[in-house]
Amino acid sequence: MVRSIMGKVILGIFYTISLGYSFQPRKCQIFWGNLLGWFIGSLGFRHSTVEKNLSFAYPEDPSRRKKLLRDAYLNFGNLILEIFMVLPSLGGKAPMRRFVSKYVDFEGAHYPKQAWDQGKKVIFLSSHLGNWEVMAASGVLIAEADLLLVTKRIKPRWLHQVIEKGRKSYGVSGAYEPKTLQKILSHLKKDRAAVGFVLDQYVGPPAGVRVPFFGIPVGTSLIVAALAKRTGAVVLPVENFRKPDGRWQVTIAPALVWRSAENHHYELAVNTEVFQKEMEESIFKNPEQWLWTHRRFKGNLGPLKEGEWSQSRVRA
Repeated sequence: MVRSIMGKVILGIFYTISLGYSFQPRKCQIFWGNLLGWFIGSLGFRHSTVEKNLSFAYPEDPSRRKKLLRDAYLNFGNLILEIFMVLPSLGGKAPMRRFVSKYVDFEGAHYPKQAWDQGKKVIFLSSHLGNWEVMAASGVLIAEADLLLVTKRIKPRWLHQVIEKGRKSYGVSGAYEPKTLQKILSHLKKDRAAVGFVLDQYVGPPAGVRVPFFGIPVGTSLIVAALAKRTGAVVLPVENFRKPDGRWQVTIAPALVWRSAENHHYELAVNTEVFQKEMEESIFKNPEQWLWTHRRFKGNLGPLKEGEWSQSRVRA
């Protein structure tokens, strides 16, 4: 898996961090996470990206932006150390399993169960708020979902393989390009199957459509809307955030209501807008825990044109 000496050294360091971090008291974990976040922030990592994103979200509140700039990096440090727990270091098992059982409070597990009992397929919808790895692990270990996480491959390849092994150790599998759709459709045929998406990533045409996010029209994937339309799956928003005491709250909300329209392209776009609005509202509840370093705003950010959603020819 890891061929180079440097790669083996790095992986050994990662395993050490994962194991050492996972057995510390939660207050110590938060301390190290804040310290790492402060250090990253002091280096100016993606500082301009954070400021740009904050200016879109809070255009008339400079004092709020200043505070969130600091808090965003503290969250980023904690996020990084928590993600290390995905690595399989305990007899092939990832420490994330133990972390979820010890520190996660969960609500709304009855919503996917109701859908499965009715023979419906389930899509979990979320954003880069909180920690998506904690959220995914909780969906499997607490809600008992057979979860397929739609995400991107990580570089280098050996790190992707290690993380994938860790996720599988507690029941989370991944779907990556190409042939993502085929794997999703095949997975949804299983009992208690669910597919998880984070929808706050930039996707341009022809696979994306511009919908408002923080009031700015920006390219957003149509895959969730297209998949829900094609399969009749219920779309369940999932919110997760770190509470003041360091524990995690993961909450599954009721299914979003589908908005029908005669024009196929408009129908997919307007429901994508609904999904994105749901994500935006959850971000504003705990804004310091969104991934502000994420390069969300790309491409054409100008005003929406009349009939843009109906006239576009998207691949979905």
